[in-house]
Amino acid sequence: MSAVSLPASATDGEIDRPVVTIGVVAENEPYSWIDETGQLAGFSIDVLERVAELANIRFSYRIGNWPEIYRAFLDGELDAIDEISYREDRAQRMLFTEPYHYRRTVIMHDGNRPLPVLDGLEGLHPYRVGVVRDIFYKDELVSRGQSVIEYDSLHTLIRALAFGWVDAVIGPEVTLAFLAQQAGFNHLAIAGRFALDRYELEDFRIAVLADRPDLHSRLDAAVSALPEADMRDMLMRWQEFGGRAPLRQAGGFRLGDQSAAYVRRLGPVRVGLMRDYAPFSFVDGGSLQGLSVDVLSRIQDLTGLQVITVTDRWPVLMEMFRRGEIDIVANMSANEERLEYTRFTEPYYLIPNVVFTRDPALEYLDSDSLAGLRIAIGSGIYYEPWVRQRFGDAVLGFSSQRAMFEALAEGSVDVVLAALPNGNHWVRELRLADVRIAGEFSHDGSAGEDLRFGVRPALEPLVAIMNAALEGVSPTERRTIENRWMGASASPPASSDGRVSLGAEARAFLSSRGETLRVCIDPEWMPIEGFDANGRHVGVSADYLEHFARRFAVEFEVVRTVSWSESVEAILAGRCDMLPMAMSTPERRKVLDFTTPYYIVPNVLLGRIETPFVDGLAEFDERRVGVVRGYAFAELLADRHPRVNFVDVATEVEGLRALRRGEIHAFVSTLATASHYMQELGLADLKVIARVPGDWTLSIATRKDEPLLLEIASAFIDSIGDDERREIDARWRALRLAEPSVDYTWLWRGLAAAVLAFALLFAWNRKLGQLNRQLAEANERLAAVSVTDALTGIGNRKFFDQEYERMYRWCQRHGLGFAVAMIDIDHFKSVNDTYGHEAGDACLRALALCLQTHGRRETDRLARFGGEEFVMFGTWDDAGELQQRFARIREAVEALPGTGALPVSAMTVSVGLAYGIAQADKTAGEFIARADKALYEAKRAGRNRIVAVTMD
Repeated sequence: MSAVSLPASATDGEIDRPVVTIGVVAENEPYSWIDETGQLAGFSIDVLERVAELANIRFSYRIGNWPEIYRAFLDGELDAIDEISYREDRAQRMLFTEPYHYRRTVIMHDGNRPLPVLDGLEGLHPYRVGVVRDIFYKDELVSRGQSVIEYDSLHTLIRALAFGWVDAVIGPEVTLAFLAQQAGFNHLAIAGRFALDRYELEDFRIAVLADRPDLHSRLDAAVSALPEADMRDMLMRWQEFGGRAPLRQAGGFRLGDQSAAYVRRLGPVRVGLMRDYAPFSFVDGGSLQGLSVDVLSRIQDLTGLQVITVTDRWPVLMEMFRRGEIDIVANMSANEERLEYTRFTEPYYLIPNVVFTRDPALEYLDSDSLAGLRIAIGSGIYYEPWVRQRFGDAVLGFSSQRAMFEALAEGSVDVVLAALPNGNHWVRELRLADVRIAGEFSHDGSAGEDLRFGVRPALEPLVAIMNAALEGVSPTERRTIENRWMGASASPPASSDGRVSLGAEARAFLSSRGETLRVCIDPEWMPIEGFDANGRHVGVSADYLEHFARRFAVEFEVVRTVSWSESVEAILAGRCDMLPMAMSTPERRKVLDFTTPYYIVPNVLLGRIETPFVDGLAEFDERRVGVVRGYAFAELLADRHPRVNFVDVATEVEGLRALRRGEIHAFVSTLATASHYMQELGLADLKVIARVPGDWTLSIATRKDEPLLLEIASAFIDSIGDDERREIDARWRALRLAEPSVDYTWLWRGLAAAVLAFALLFAWNRKLGQLNRQLAEANERLAAVSVTDALTGIGNRKFFDQEYERMYRWCQRHGLGFAVAMIDIDHFKSVNDTYGHEAGDACLRALALCLQTHGRRETDRLARFGGEEFVMFGTWDDAGELQQRFARIREAVEALPGTGALPVSAMTVSVGLAYGIAQADKTAGEFIARADKALYEAKRAGRNRIVAVTMD
């Protein structure tokens, strides 16, 4: 045995507390063991520390195996012993506290290969069942005719289930869940109880010898006083979250002023994500999704970080990252080589690497097991150098995960080394029934892959900010994200009638409610949700509820309220069960539960027609900006912009009218809602003046006092297919601003009044005419300066923001072709470094003049996008002529002569060109994103070239 003391800074009062020596079992994860830092850790240790606090004592821990500590306890060497079960024979010699925990023996299965509903242990007979070698209930199972496979430890038992070597395992619930989580096997789940009365439950108590009744009384009183909420939290920490140090709840998360200012100054950052790394990041139906994407979204929500995603194959992303063309790479593991050019966040997920094969006889024990085999690995994977050094030409690198498994299926490779979730995804996707897992792959003592965000060294302060956000993601949010992509709930099983199955407890809950759930909505938030003239619930949320009702045979009763604030009050008071469209915020998560977000709405800032376009809310310091009372963004925006004077309004309509009357300087709304009400109310004198970073990520919110509601709502979200999402989205996003209608009665009255006013003011107007003309000319000059780049004399970023959407909408109305080109000077940094910034400025002016010369058509627009990037956009008639025009621009730039101020005679540019018909189902943002991607494709292909893509 050895003695261990938990680190603590003892106060004078603690020094006076009596010390009690207590024996605990070693290597009993997650109850008690020595962790990787050399400290005693575990659920039982957490409980004992709380008991010590309540009993006003200090524990001195003695650890060892059970026979050692039990013998020492009986010999009087220890004052107490932990994790001991009550037995009549033991009660003759010792006194027991009340139990503080019941360790339940359960059956665990693979959620991707689920067992049927078990009717007793007899239901296990057809299946391969794993148990720990010589476990005390093995003989009972065998006597009942159950075939069992024995493994040396619980660790190996868990891996046997994850790798498909057995169909189910039997063991202690908390330990199995802990080990599965630690190993990254989130697809493993509890299938049911181990229905043997003698073996199902094991009570955990503290015991002292019979001659210490005073100590027993003290300990028993402390155990009885343990708060139930604390016990639940400690158990959840070890059972479901791997014993990680308690995370700060998102409710307490707030960036410091310096960090928040850094994020605001930083502007959008480019984040690289693999397009075929399911389930972590992948493109499906044109949408980027996955666990890493969801984690990134939560970081954005918590920090306000603006992100532009770049999706590509891993080798391409890494090359772009090394050249500084993207700022962050997701799904990146840390190693010594990468530390030279990368700063890493803490890991947000750990996954095991395994060996996939079609050979039924292959068993992977160590690297020697792969000798003589053809080995497939992902190009650029962090263990590639080690594998190539060990196996040489037998290693084949693939840039695509799919391609690796297709090669395995056709027999051109013998094994594939891959992360377990990725490999399982492609095995299912390609229907590779004969592929199995030969074992867990490890090298240099590393058996798993740590997923982190890799950040360019130039943005090193961002690492601490992202780490703080990762810590601020609550355990419930982590579990929801992980279950969505890694757990069995990712693909709910469908019943024969097309409905999605709910668990028995959730279905019973619905039955007790008459298959009816009450929902509250925002009555004035169209087209997201609201009531029509007949009082019916309409909008996006109504369509989703209709979908849920069909799938789950449930009815929704809409509780009528007059405002969003009243709806929130109603759910808190229990008058309704769900809010179908609500945004999770730190304050709300204290009183409500939230599903994974399923609908995203862009935020905008509205102003009066005469208000100039701005870069964002930061330009409204000390000014009045309206936001609907109770909206989630009121809370988030107040944190991010403490100097803005946010004004509560009751509804969207009231906010728009207050803005029109000049009572507020700007109004925060969503793009969809603003379009709807500006059309409905004919508010042609308002406009969008800025984009507000951080979109609405809408979830279903449920009452916290009914936890089954969250399970039901999460099943609702999981049931939504991509086609259904697109159909609902297209139906409501298709709304466009209509021309305002004209009331001719008021028109004639106004005309008469105008004639009279004109007669009275004619003389006065003549007198002021000259002054007005001078003022107008000054205003025109001022307006031109505000949208002009001072260095090049062409449009600046504000000009682009002002004109780009307007030009695109004009092309949409007339059904014309729209084209946008991103133009970037090649190796511009080397020009500045070699010749100085004066030469660099000369290059920028020369390029701007050249572009102006070739862009003189009436519909052409030209702007400096930022740095050495320029953007040209406008209409086109003939695709061939369009491409030839940009080819002439590229050649003209290359032919620019050098001068004293411009000592480089061979300046070149790369061009990304996107063109197509401006149709209703496309957005201006899609064009610019595709042009930006084409620009980077041109750079990767060698620069000084054009990559043109069509949007048709």
